[in-house]
Amino acid sequence: MRFYLKFLIGIVIISFLLTINYITPLFITNKEILTLIEVASIVVGGLYFLFIITDGLRSVLEGKGSFSVIIPNIVKYLGYIIIFISVFSALGVTSGEAIVGGAFAGIVIGLALQPILQNFFAGLLIMGTGFISTGDHVRIMSTKITYTPALLPPYKFFSRDFIEQGIEGDVVEIDLFFSRILMDNGREIRVPNSILLESSVIEYSSKLSKEFIVNVRVEFPLNKLDLERVEEQITETLRGFEIVEGPYLYEQSDKDHVVISLKVKSDVENWKKVKSEVLRRLLILRKRIVES
Repeated sequence: MRFYLKFLIGIVIISFLLTINYITPLFITNKEILTLIEVASIVVGGLYFLFIITDGLRSVLEGKGSFSVIIPNIVKYLGYIIIFISVFSALGVTSGEAIVGGAFAGIVIGLALQPILQNFFAGLLIMGTGFISTGDHVRIMSTKITYTPALLPPYKFFSRDFIEQGIEGDVVEIDLFFSRILMDNGREIRVPNSILLESSVIEYSSKLSKEFIVNVRVEFPLNKLDLERVEEQITETLRGFEIVEGPYLYEQSDKDHVVISLKVKSDVENWKKVKSEVLRRLLILRKRIVES
C-alpha cells in the first residue's frame, strides 16, 4: 500500500475518532467512560500515524546504510514518548504525580523487563559502534542459537578447510531489540541483540580485505604420477590463477595415493566460482594422468 493511501486512511480514522469524541458527550455523561474513549482515540490514532511515518522514512532512506535503521527507530520511540505523555495528560495526571509514578514504575518495569532492556541497549551499541551493519554478509556463531546446519561429511575434519558452524546470511535490518538475518536458504531469522552482541561474527564482506584464499586438495594415484613433473603440470594447468602457496605433496591418503594441496587467491564475491574452476581443471588433469 502506497504512503499517500495510508495517509488518507489515517485522516479518515482521525476524523472518525474526533467525531466519536464530539458526539459521545451528548449521550454519555460518565466522565470516566469519556476519558477512556479519549485515551483510546489518542493511542489508536497516534500509533497508526507513527507506524506509517516510520514506514515512509524506511522507504525514503532505503540504501542509506545505518541511517535507514537509526532515524526511523528514533522517530518511533520519540512518538511512543509523545503518545505516553498525551495519555497521561488526558487522564489528568499532574507532572509531580507523573514523575513519582514514573520513577516507581521504572524500577518495577526495569526489573520485570530486564531481558528487553538488555536487547535495547545492545541494539544501541550495535548501531552506534558498527558491530554489524545493514547489508553485511555475516556468520553468527553462538551456543545460544540452536538452529545449525547438518554436520559436514567426516572426511572434512581431516581437511584444511575451516568448518564454520552458525548462522550465515545478509543483515537486512537492525532494530533496537532484535536484528533480522536473511539466510542463504531464503529463510529469515531474528536474533535478539543481546545474543548478537555476545556472539562471534565472521564478516564475509569485510572492509579491510577484498581477497579470499581458497584451499584446494586433490588425490592422485602414485603409480601413474610423475613426481618430478607434477608441480610443473599443476602450475601449467592452473595458468591464469594466482597460486599463493603450493602446489605441495601434502600427505599420503593411503599407500597408493598422494594428496596434493595448494592455495589460490580470489576476490570475496567469486571465491566459490574460482574454487570450482580450479578443482575442475585438477580433476581433468588427474583423469588424463590415470588414462595415460
